[in-house]
Amino acid sequence: MRIRQWLIVMLTALMAFAVGPVAAQQPVKVTIFVGLGTGTSPTQVTAQRALEQKFNSQHTDIQIEFLIVPYSEAGQRLITMITGGNAPQLVGPIGTSTIADYLDAWADIDAFIKAENLDTSDFYGPTLEINNFGFKNVGLPLGIYPSFIIYNVDLFDAAGVDYPPASYDDMTWDINALTETAMLLTLDANGNDATSPDFDPENVVQWGFDDSWIGTLGRMVFWGPENGGRVTTPDFRTAVVNSPEWQQGLQWYADAIWEHHFYPGRPTDIATYEAAGVGSPLDSGLVAMFHTHTWYLGELRDVLPDLPFQVGIAAVPLNQKGQRIARIHADSFVIPEAATNKEEAWYVMKWLSSAENIEEVCLIYGCIPARASVAESYEARLREVFPMIDFDPIFAAIEYLDNPHHETWVPDRPRVNEVLDRISEQVQQGNRDVTAILDAANAEVQQILDAYWARQGG
Repeated sequence: MRIRQWLIVMLTALMAFAVGPVAAQQPVKVTIFVGLGTGTSPTQVTAQRALEQKFNSQHTDIQIEFLIVPYSEAGQRLITMITGGNAPQLVGPIGTSTIADYLDAWADIDAFIKAENLDTSDFYGPTLEINNFGFKNVGLPLGIYPSFIIYNVDLFDAAGVDYPPASYDDMTWDINALTETAMLLTLDANGNDATSPDFDPENVVQWGFDDSWIGTLGRMVFWGPENGGRVTTPDFRTAVVNSPEWQQGLQWYADAIWEHHFYPGRPTDIATYEAAGVGSPLDSGLVAMFHTHTWYLGELRDVLPDLPFQVGIAAVPLNQKGQRIARIHADSFVIPEAATNKEEAWYVMKWLSSAENIEEVCLIYGCIPARASVAESYEARLREVFPMIDFDPIFAAIEYLDNPHHETWVPDRPRVNEVLDRISEQVQQGNRDVTAILDAANAEVQQILDAYWARQGG
């Protein structure tokens, strides 16, 4: 009996010793790699540190740290971390093109979304498709950069031409109306516009329209190709660069430069820009209308006080099919496939894009939140910074984004884009045989696709 009692006492003591005081569990660290896109300016660094402190003060089980790397070093640094077994848990904010170029490196988040039946109804519907490549979904919508036309009000007033409409309900504003307006706003050194028989195309001093801050694919998606911004069939095996819509779009581009002269694309036109020594076509005062995205507002904020003219915002016009296609850019965070602690990374991704935090995050990066519920409050903040800007057409453009997106994944995307950008370069150099240009480009892209699928085993 005594032995039994002694054993009970000893076992109880041993159990107490074994269990002892429970050590506090260390929080999981989620490293957020910043540097492949925006986020590296001094003000952004400070704001991200504040966001880091906010999250960490609210959580004991997860702690985040922004690892901010200069853009010039970021690519190699990330590769080194991944190959060295030290992948960050999140990478961002990065654009769709960067995500697509390294698509194999990112984890698919579909399983997370389905496991908790995540409510995505607050995100603008079209934005849910941007990072969903059909076979892989890599990121929640975060920030978007809708496109719009910003115009020089003073040049319109001087020419006595009506302003382009801001409303997407105005069905008179189509590509033909834009062309006519642009020609009226294009002037030679003697003040003749591009519709005048006396117009001198060798002495242009003012152009009507510019869309030079985008690649060939971004320009051509406006024309409504069957496959949208993807230059292949849905199975990614057949090139469709020489589609009827690309033919129409490239012909319009060539005519705008070489026949109607309202688009500054010739080498002499570009030299005039460079001689002006300004940051953008609009800043120069040499262009009446500039097609751009909301990321341009960051530069505009810096130069706007010194611009000697007023600006207005217009809707993107209807294309030749009567469609509205207002291309868009987007930033997201992604989870590297090689990362540890993916569930915690997923939690932080949701936190960053949540209705409670997305405004603060987008204010850091200069994007528009992809959630409809915060549109009104965020627009109010933008109006404080840009009281002269009409944001209605900018927010309205979100519903007309290009899908598939013009920065979406295709096999060997960087090489495909090199081929596509040479299309525009040939036109700018004076080659106006658009059929020959597109047929040759289509053949090149097809070779790239065939080689890619051969490497994959067919």
